[in-house]
Order: sequence, then structure tokens, then C-alpha cells
Amino acid sequence: MTEIQLDVPDYVALHHRLAATLKAPLKDNFLTVPQAFGNGWAWAEKLSNGMTVMSSDMRFSKDIAFNSLANLEQHYSLQFNEVSSEKPEVLPSKINKNGKQVIMLQSYVLLSNTLSPSTLILPAGVRMRSLKLFFTKQQLLQLMDAVSAEKVINNYFAPAIVKEIPEIIDVEYRPILDELLEQQIKQPLRINYIQNRALLLLEKFIEKQVVRNNAPVLKARLGESEVERLMQAESLLVKDYSTAPPTISKLSRICAMSATKLKNDFKSLYGVPIYEYFQKNRLAKAKSVLLEGNYNIKEVGMMVGYTNLSHFAAAFKKEFGVLPSEMMAKDGVLMYAM
Repeated sequence: MTEIQLDVPDYVALHHRLAATLKAPLKDNFLTVPQAFGNGWAWAEKLSNGMTVMSSDMRFSKDIAFNSLANLEQHYSLQFNEVSSEKPEVLPSKINKNGKQVIMLQSYVLLSNTLSPSTLILPAGVRMRSLKLFFTKQQLLQLMDAVSAEKVINNYFAPAIVKEIPEIIDVEYRPILDELLEQQIKQPLRINYIQNRALLLLEKFIEKQVVRNNAPVLKARLGESEVERLMQAESLLVKDYSTAPPTISKLSRICAMSATKLKNDFKSLYGVPIYEYFQKNRLAKAKSVLLEGNYNIKEVGMMVGYTNLSHFAAAFKKEFGVLPSEMMAKDGVLMYAM
């Protein structure tokens, strides 16, 4: 097993450590995984506010252990990870501060800090797409008033870190992640583009913590195995928008549960029914691609499975309140709230 020591709370520095371990040349903070270790890519950037971010899509040919060492100064790490494997039973695992090995989910959001050591083991052959953000309390104070920052840290961050419970990546996160999980981000204001989206992910994460703690529990209590199976179904729904989504019958077989239970539990976990979830995700993807300005409306519609342009336009306006032709991108900055 190859081990990589992560001993500083700085993803640019850790990116250089990864490059040295893999013997991969760095150019503009970008690396390509050498064939001797597998395949994939990674880049890292320091943002204007001092936060650091790392984006990667890698599959290693041997087991890799990322050892995060304890740091006396507390930094927060917010990670969005998506995992795929030809063997669904083979998933990454994390050895936490108590020495317990925990199997991670197929796609998850996880908040941690640098005060306690941990080890993430990525098995050979497992592909992981990952977006990670390091930030401090002081950097959080730059984004909100002191009272609000203290409340977020004490009431929401502390419990999430202590419990170390990963959360799902839902429809609100996905379109933003898709824009950052790109090998090359070719935008006129690249750092501004990255920072805008990284902060938006952090904002949505905090919003979800506040809602979760202030609202009554609506979700059914699902077992860990049930959650994992539902996440397998979700990963199929968002895998390829150019074709029709899997049928309820197929998803039921994959999840090893009845169609009724599948529909009820999926809505409980993701907040919306199965096909509404698919629809929201594919239209969010269409919006993101449209705003990049590299494809026309017909091409984008076909990318997300529409052969009829008028049907695409109608669905788009129903979701976002504007027609695809009215979508505009200016200076690389996208407006998500409409």
C-alpha cells in the first residue's frame, strides 16, 4: 500500500506532496496521475481569501492510504466525494480518531477538522471524484458577522465533526460540483470562478445544517445498508442524462426492495420523488452547460435527453422561470438564484 502523509492544512501544499509521492510533474498546480499508479488528474488553488481548494478525479492501480496528521491549529475541511467501482462492495474506508474503520458511502459530503488524525484508504480500482476545501474560523469570520460565525461553529460544525456522519450529495450541490470537477477550467476570471462556486458550496452546506437543526425530523429512519442501496439508485439516475432514466422496476431490483418502499425511502432521503429528482438534476446540468456558452440550445437539449426543442424549452422555463435563450453568462460568473 502506498501511503501519503497529509501534514499541513493547505491543499496546494498537499497537492505538491501528492505529486512528489506519485513522481508526477506539476504544471500550474495541475498533475496527471502516471500510468504506473493508475489514471486521472488533480489541481489545487489558493483563493484570494486564503482558503485552498483541490479538485481531482483519480483511480489508482494499488491501494492508497491518505494519512491526515493532527494539527495544533484547527482548520476545517469540507469534502465532496463521489465514488464508483466495478465492484460495488469495494468502497473507501476511513480510520477515525478512535481507531475504528468506517466504510464510506458512494457519494457523500463530510466536514472534519485538523485536530484529530485520520486515515482514508482508497482501494485499487476505485474511482473517486473529489472537491475539497480548507478554511479557518478567521476566514469564516470574513464571510459573516462574528455572532453568526460563532453560532455556526458551536451549534452546527462541532456536532457534525464529533459524529463524523457523512451526508448525501443532493440536487443542490450537483450542478456546482460538476463545474468544479473539471480537468480544465477555462474561464477568463478562473480564480474568481472557482472561489465563487467553492463559497457557494460552503454556503449551502451551512444552510442545510441550520435547517436540519431547526426543523422537525421528516426523514424516515433508514438503516446504513438501505441508504447505501438508495445511493446506488441515485448514482444511476445522474450517470447519463442523454438516455431515459432507469425504470422503477430496475431500480427496485438493484436496491433489493419493493417499488413502494423504494419510492417512499428515496423521497425521504433526497426530498423529492425519483423522477422529479432526475428531472431537476438534468435541467440543472443543462443550465450549467448553457451558461458556459460552448454549445447551442439544441445541442444542450440533446445532451440531457430532449429530442424536441420546444419540450426542452418548456421544461426549462417551468424549472427556472426563464427560457434557455434568456440564460446568459457574464464574465464567467453564474447566477444560480433566479
